[in-house]
Amino acid sequence: MGRIVEVTVTAVHPREIEVKLADGRPGVIERADVEPELHLSPGDLVAAAVLARDDPRHRVVLSRSWARKQLAWERVEAAKASGETISGAVAKVVKGGLVVDVGVRAFLPASMVDEHPVADLATLVGSTIEVSVVEADRAADRVVVSRRDLLRRRRRDAERNAFAELTIGRRVTARVVGHADYGLQVEVHGVRGLVHRSELSWGRPPRSADVAAVGDEIEAVVIEASRAKHRLGLSIRRLTDDPLAAVEVGSVVPATVTKVLEYGVLARLEGHDIDGLVHMSELTDLPGYRPEEVVTPGEAVVVKVLGVDLDKRRVSLSIRQALLA
Repeated sequence: MGRIVEVTVTAVHPREIEVKLADGRPGVIERADVEPELHLSPGDLVAAAVLARDDPRHRVVLSRSWARKQLAWERVEAAKASGETISGAVAKVVKGGLVVDVGVRAFLPASMVDEHPVADLATLVGSTIEVSVVEADRAADRVVVSRRDLLRRRRRDAERNAFAELTIGRRVTARVVGHADYGLQVEVHGVRGLVHRSELSWGRPPRSADVAAVGDEIEAVVIEASRAKHRLGLSIRRLTDDPLAAVEVGSVVPATVTKVLEYGVLARLEGHDIDGLVHMSELTDLPGYRPEEVVTPGEAVVVKVLGVDLDKRRVSLSIRQALLA
């Protein structure tokens, strides 16, 4: 096979295409040797490889398919050398991966299709994808490509850009991608994040599934963003003011007993989803009584707020002192 040259189409026939070389010599390309999607007309320029023979009419015989293959190899080798990506059509599923047409046959191993295992490789057949060249051996006619590396690089670029914008305190829209015992798994600008269970509500932490369904979009505020640790922390509760901050120390307010403990009782302040502790020493002035002997769950009481600890989310209450107020 010879060098690749650019020739000018002079005539198009059903079985052959007549061309003229740069030096004026006439040439010919078999019509079957030209890709069906390439529609040539007189005057068009086309690349073809010069073969080492003439036809009976003393025309130079050229090959379009051989030129395409050599040009494709040059493109593949250049992509491997530069690290740039090339595109190709996924032709079929084979053992261990996919065949991708990048001008030459390339093998895409299943492990390099995506960052995560692809359940059904057949879903990619017929699509055009971008890949990077991992191996190119023209002598062995072997090309190995990877899509995983490209996707990983793009994800990291997206993460870098996203983290630059995800500053502490910024309000964002997040898409719910999963539920866990420890919170709500979300995604913001392609970055995975977590709304910890403690950040779902100011009150008692709800189940994440009760807050939003997978696929829902929620509003949240960024409370932690570390690209180095690949960590994004969000909060739903901090979109609103902390109701605990509105509880006034020294105030006397109605409450309802929610639980009796060995060392006291929990009571929920009226109008708030806030439980405070009434230590057994603050239940009554009468000595010797156990908590369950003084009050019962569901009982309405009046309490005095003795203290509020915003960091530890604790409220100290007293029934005894409320009666003296």
